[in-house]
Amino acid sequence: MKRELYEVEVVDRETRGIKYGSILVILFLGIFIALPLFGAERPHSSNLVVIDPAHGGEDAGVKLSGSQYEKDVTLKIALALEKELRVGKNIPVLLTRMADRNVPLAERLKLIHAAGARMLISIHVNAGFGRQAGGYEVYFPGFHNHPAGKNGAAEIIDDMVGNKHLNESVALAQDILRNLQEVFPHEERGLREAPLPLLEGLALPAAVVEVGFATNPEDKKIITADQGQKAIARALNKSIREFLHLN
Repeated sequence: MKRELYEVEVVDRETRGIKYGSILVILFLGIFIALPLFGAERPHSSNLVVIDPAHGGEDAGVKLSGSQYEKDVTLKIALALEKELRVGKNIPVLLTRMADRNVPLAERLKLIHAAGARMLISIHVNAGFGRQAGGYEVYFPGFHNHPAGKNGAAEIIDDMVGNKHLNESVALAQDILRNLQEVFPHEERGLREAPLPLLEGLALPAAVVEVGFATNPEDKKIITADQGQKAIARALNKSIREFLHLN
């Protein structure tokens, strides 16, 4: 009798082990299948957009004209973009700075991580390469931020999530490239991958936008003019709404 009870207990344990193993496999496969679909749902409550106007305070960035610097242009574009995003299908917005003040990189990163944002767009002005260099370009976080070759389900899932954000960053950047053509016709400098400190380790779609060259006379006319800044903001607003399927 004791032997029979023991054999039943073993079978029961083996059965439970098979069931638990099957459940884990199903859960893992469910996560794997669902990850590419997360971006399609994008509920409004999670659509917070962080806009980062580069520089500020004593960190002025490149000089444009007279007393106008990169920090001034990036803030004006960011404020115009915030206004655009709040029209129609209201998209919640958070700026890393609202005034001319220096915000250290660590403070910006802390704010971005704490916000639980859907995406990040950082606005810059380019410079250099002579007066002939012009146009706009978009940077996205590179593949080096998501190393592969780890072991274990948790690490594999982390890599899958990281690659999802990387793919979304590329999609967001492509939307921005296309829509900025309306502001800088035929001056797209392309999509670029670079190890930028602000993008390191972020678990969300992110892009750094260089909206024109301070050293190019035609670009400078656009990015220092009120109408040019509003046009850039409209192009970025359109890109964000396309990415979020909120047109």
